[in-house]
Amino acid sequence: MQPERINIWRLSLIFVFSAAIPLLIGLGVDILFPSSLSMLMVAGIVSIPIVAFVVSRSVLAEMERVIQAVAPSEPTGDGHTGEKPVVLDQLHPEEADRSPV
Repeated sequence: MQPERINIWRLSLIFVFSAAIPLLIGLGVDILFPSSLSMLMVAGIVSIPIVAFVVSRSVLAEMERVIQAVAPSEPTGDGHTGEKPVVLDQLHPEEADRSPV
């Protein structure tokens, strides 16, 4: 089985396009209405949080894909009996005998 990896090229394309589109729009406005590149600077400043949001969501989605491929979540239903985990019994033995409220 081939190991799952994060798709760096996809994330790079998302970063480039999410950064380039607002900057190109700002440059286009500056070319149409000569304003000494002020709209390009405004577009650059405004695009920073947008790019950070888009890229972070893409990275989290990619990480979720890799985690699900490598370690899928455990199925719930048949195997779950409602018992307390053994770790709780070891850490707090006084709470092991209490019933859940």
